[in-house]
Amino acid sequence: MTYNIDDFQTRIAWVADALIPSDAKSGMPSAREAGVPERLLPRALKERDDMAPSFFRALSRLPETHPNNPLDAIRALGADDFYAISFLIAGAYFLDEAVTRKLRYPGQEALYETPDYDEIMETIERVQSRGPVYVDVPNGPGSV
Repeated sequence: MTYNIDDFQTRIAWVADALIPSDAKSGMPSAREAGVPERLLPRALKERDDMAPSFFRALSRLPETHPNNPLDAIRALGADDFYAISFLIAGAYFLDEAVTRKLRYPGQEALYETPDYDEIMETIERVQSRGPVYVDVPNGPGSV
């Protein structure tokens, strides 16, 4: 089944703010203030399209409007659904540059390193060709 994110915007908004509320003390925006529902979540779902079906299935089991205790409603879905929803919402939140800048988190950086597999294999082959090596330790003073 194919889901349309626009059909879930009301649910996404209250779920996002329930999971990541604003914090005036630290100056951190809520998920909605950071643009998770309309701007960042579509990016996260595009990157993790493998999780999109479970995310939308879980959302479809939640009430359309903001419940009295939103975290209890999300938790009541069960661990797997809670994980799918919270993983994608949090992941989307951290896509916002203003959020990561306030946290002083530079984000993931790609490392382009090509290991020298010939050198690694040379080391491994030397140890393997030597075979097992055991050293007998004689009973020393005070041994039983």
